Amino acid sequence: MEKATLLLEQTPPHMKGVIANDLVILNIVGEEVHYWSPRLTFRVEEDEDDETHTKVAGLIGPRPPVWTLFMFIYFFVGTVGFFISTFALSKILMGQKSLLIAAFPITIVFLLTAYFAGKYGEKLAKDQMEILKGFVREVISFDEKVDNHLEAEHSPD
Repeated sequence: MEKATLLLEQTPPHMKGVIANDLVILNIVGEEVHYWSPRLTFRVEEDEDDETHTKVAGLIGPRPPVWTLFMFIYFFVGTVGFFISTFALSKILMGQKSLLIAAFPITIVFLLTAYFAGKYGEKLAKDQMEILKGFVREVISFDEKVDNHLEAEHSPD
């Protein structure tokens, strides 16, 4: 975990990092933050197969309020649309008329709207995602250069 702490010490002013249990969480802060701003959560751990190497594995995506909103939209619209459409379809199969069958295409439209809104948000967050990924890559490559330099100093050649 000391490598993760060293990484956090190098964060630029427009980023804030936190260590929670064995995870490192990086967020964009300041005036650049918007609803779609991403969060990078990753784990830094020693490689079990080769103790001289370190593994970095993570996930970059929206902040928790965005995940919660979209999961609520998908669940609510999908569930309500399913039950109303099923009710309407059962009435039609029994030979009765039901205008509620229009709930099915309306449900599809709402779900597609949520999907494309998410894709739009993903485009808005793309630059900030690249900033977060670039920072981690830069720090990791710097760490590798230091490790390689140290190995070269101690080599028996």
